[in-house]
Amino acid sequence: MVTIRASARTYYSPREITMLSKLSRELTVFGVIGLTIGLIMTIVSNLFVIGVEYGRTFRNGLSYFDIQIGSGTHSLAPFLTLVLAALATIWLKKVMKIKAWAGPADSIYAAHNPTKELDLKLGYASTAVAFICASGGASVGQYGPLVHFGATVGASFKRLLNSGLGQDVWLGCGVAAAISAGFNAPLAGVIFAHEAILRHFSLRAIAPIFIASVSANTFDHLLFPGAQAIFVVDEAAPEIQSVVPYLVIFAPALAVIAMSFMSTIRALQKISEKLNKTPVPSQLYAALFVGAIGFFLPEVLGIGGFAINNIFSGEYSLQMLFLLLLSKFIATALCLGLGLFGGIFSPSLFLGVTAGAIFGQLLIMAGLPQLSDALSIAGMAAVSAAIVGAPISCIIIVMELTRSYEYSVISMLAVIVCSLLCHRMNNGSFFDRQLLNRGIDILSGRDAILLAETCIKNFVSLKPLILKRDTTGLEAIALMETKRLTEAYVCDDVGHLLGKVTMYSAKEAASESIYLFMNQYPLSITDEDSLAVAMNKASNFVGESIPVVNNQNILLGAMTEGELFKLVLRVQRDARAIEIT
Repeated sequence: MVTIRASARTYYSPREITMLSKLSRELTVFGVIGLTIGLIMTIVSNLFVIGVEYGRTFRNGLSYFDIQIGSGTHSLAPFLTLVLAALATIWLKKVMKIKAWAGPADSIYAAHNPTKELDLKLGYASTAVAFICASGGASVGQYGPLVHFGATVGASFKRLLNSGLGQDVWLGCGVAAAISAGFNAPLAGVIFAHEAILRHFSLRAIAPIFIASVSANTFDHLLFPGAQAIFVVDEAAPEIQSVVPYLVIFAPALAVIAMSFMSTIRALQKISEKLNKTPVPSQLYAALFVGAIGFFLPEVLGIGGFAINNIFSGEYSLQMLFLLLLSKFIATALCLGLGLFGGIFSPSLFLGVTAGAIFGQLLIMAGLPQLSDALSIAGMAAVSAAIVGAPISCIIIVMELTRSYEYSVISMLAVIVCSLLCHRMNNGSFFDRQLLNRGIDILSGRDAILLAETCIKNFVSLKPLILKRDTTGLEAIALMETKRLTEAYVCDDVGHLLGKVTMYSAKEAASESIYLFMNQYPLSITDEDSLAVAMNKASNFVGESIPVVNNQNILLGAMTEGELFKLVLRVQRDARAIEIT
């Protein structure tokens, strides 16, 4: 019997050593990036929430502004704090010369367009303003500003370090850490970064994003162990089949709430543009109107986490729930529509929870089972998923927060129906519509965005044959034969394009001036046209080259169809390379 023993390898080839060295460096970079961004986002997220909660406590403690009306005590403090927040917003916007604050829509756009870098100053300033508004009592959320803050942190690291990672990966790390720290949901952080921001999956991107998300969650437990949960659900999940019939009725109503909410905000934003042309800025109108709502219903002010927990505890009557739903809807729409900056995620959670509690109480009044908590959780997930455009993430958030498979499955049906209806009827999420209003169709894909953003003037290299208007046809033929061309362009002494001459029209002109035989309206591309526009113009073109002119019709050069197609293919290849690496 012969025993054969495999000997262990005692050496590696130079190529294997190089690969192992590169892999170890890459993993080290991923670890350092993930841990650092995770730590930063944990600290900032918790300080944001603690600061906003301190602002709520401070408002409630201003007893000097209390007014007794009947048997109830109401406070004028929201008027004061909201006006101060509005004035701070107006002042910062003027001093920093900012046209509009930045949010998740800008993060999404930057992740899809590597040539578009985030404005770091604007990103950090936007988070500060969102904190001021939420602390002052504005009915806005925390997660949108924190998501963009995370993306800004990622963009800052991208500029500091040369790691070879794409901009989208850096942004994804910050976004994942923000969601992980904010919701105490690391898995949802990873999925949200890919689903809502990057909108593609790659093995290279997931490693640093995963590390950032998990480290943010770990640091959250280590540094802030006593942090209050977003909401507490004591009731065990009901059997799934007992809830499904009611969700079929409930989910379309949630879609109506989500679409109405987004439409109202957009309508108020248009009104805001008109109000800002008057002596009184729109932010002050928002502060006064929302302050009046908060005078009677302080529960709708700020982030609303305290009120959400009260809803789950069954603290409110049916009439109060209807009032809270309507008041939160109006207050948030006024804030976000008229310029008190903040997030839309937390208000959408509030609306969904309240709508679920209302529907649950209506079922009880009809003698049907008690399903308030299940419907509230489903409503919370469905409305927020439709508004932010992250259905899978919202389902995972429910699973991680409730630690319940049943609740996540119950939420799934509501999320799917609500998101589908909103997508079909509202043309995307709230952030997609924000970008669409700027002329950016994010749903068209990364390659279409890059084609629309790549300007043609950077690629004009062909120097065409230029003729004078008094050149004869025979002279034009001789020049074209010398240059081995079949087309030429006629320009005046300044360089304005007058027309285009082909070999055939030059032969027709013979000894006469080509000016009489040229094409006076040739197809042309302007130097400010994008590749997408140029391709559309050239779709029916027949000829040798296309002239490129500036906005004064001065000829700058020309492009062949082949050059144009090569540029388009290169941009598309680069876009797809981002999604598979």
